[in-house]
Amino acid sequence: MPVASLPGIYSDDFPPEFEQYNTQFPGQKEVIGWQWWDTQTYVSATTVSLPQWFNVRATPDLGNMEIAFQLSAPKAFFLRCVRFFLKQRPRTVSPVASAPQTGAVDNVAQLINTGVFTLTIGSKIYIMTPLWCMTAGGGAAGVMTMAQAGGVTSNYSDYAQNGIADPRAVMSLSKPLFIAPQINFSAVAQWPAALTLSGGNTDICFLLDGDLVRPVQ
Repeated sequence: MPVASLPGIYSDDFPPEFEQYNTQFPGQKEVIGWQWWDTQTYVSATTVSLPQWFNVRATPDLGNMEIAFQLSAPKAFFLRCVRFFLKQRPRTVSPVASAPQTGAVDNVAQLINTGVFTLTIGSKIYIMTPLWCMTAGGGAAGVMTMAQAGGVTSNYSDYAQNGIADPRAVMSLSKPLFIAPQINFSAVAQWPAALTLSGGNTDICFLLDGDLVRPVQ
């Protein structure tokens, strides 16, 4: 029987009691927790600058930006904290007679000692901070072992991350930042001189953590 022949039961061509289950809400917005991230490779002994969020990555492990340098309309983002993660793996290292000991811990120390992160929204800088202020808030955690021969340590295995593996251990912004749709934003990590890292090139991921504002379907 045609819908039109059922007056008083259907409204706008569907039962009004179905409205609470509607998956389409034109013009309305929803807010969800979200992260935007990007991964760049620090080339040992060469890199002094790593720009972020400047392109669309082929796979989500490297990044999830949909458009370079901005959010697609009508999406917007409420930024609460910035996180900095080194994609290292445990490696075996031979100890040296004098400091510093090379390895994963030294890689982290070198990168955060002199690195500076800058976030620009539009034409103004909104964050400029040393990398030692920015923690990962996640990552592998474990105990590394040492190999000994005749009571003397011959080599050791180490792993390090910038901060403890706890999502609460992050640099929260004292004042959150709102990134409006289609407003250009960019970020860069810079060092005054190139660093030589143990194990060679190292992937570094920067992550914007906060709330995404987007249309309801």
